[in-house]
Amino acid sequence: MAKDLVCNMDVDERTAKIKTVYKGKTYYFCALGCKKAFEEEPELYINAKTSDEAHPMHHHKEEGEDEPSDSSCGCSCGHKH
Repeated sequence: MAKDLVCNMDVDERTAKIKTVYKGKTYYFCALGCKKAFEEEPELYINAKTSDEAHPMHHHKEEGEDEPSDSSCGCSCGHKH
């Protein structure tokens, strides 16, 4: 299982349709928005210790949070899965 470096979601690299190659390594993503964010600043995501450090506006809801989400993964970033 691979990690989407933008949102930290698990992505099955055997079935993932959204991916990119950067410096010879393949990175997998849960959604096109995550891929686009990574491609705009790949070093930011590669060097970040956490997804919140890399992209603080990309926030998946924590358990108990009430704000509505328009994405199927429960995040407030707006991407669709």
